[in-house]
Amino acid sequence: MSVPLLKYIQDAAQLYQRLLRPAREAAGLTQGELDILLFLANNPEYDTASDVVAIRRLAKSNVSVGVRSLERKGFLTRQADVQDRRLEHLRLTPAADAAVTAGRNGQAEFEAALIAGLTPEERETLSDFTVRIQRNITRALDRGSEKEQSKP
Repeated sequence: MSVPLLKYIQDAAQLYQRLLRPAREAAGLTQGELDILLFLANNPEYDTASDVVAIRRLAKSNVSVGVRSLERKGFLTRQADVQDRRLEHLRLTPAADAAVTAGRNGQAEFEAALIAGLTPEERETLSDFTVRIQRNITRALDRGSEKEQSKP
């Protein structure tokens, strides 16, 4: 991988964190806690800690700590599944609304910064490329997970 691509990835991550800092600070959240809130708000069909771990590829321990902290802060509640009491659905509370709105604003600023100056056609091409790149990343990560799980 070329150095410019690695730098792009690192710079993009730094910009994302910078643009979400006001949301984190206003709500008294860590980046991990805000990531969990935004994931749940932006993906209502995925509402368990296991979903956050699997889809965001965050460490199970970090998600567990983040969920407990968000629950203590009143930003979410847990609701037992009616069919499987071992499964808990995470529900955002109204207390999370301001943090979610501020976080989404930061995400929108981030996206706007990334695509500034691109024509609609270039944006479409970029979208196509990023979907394909994400598929490649997912396949590579999944292959790596399979290799790690098969080790004695």
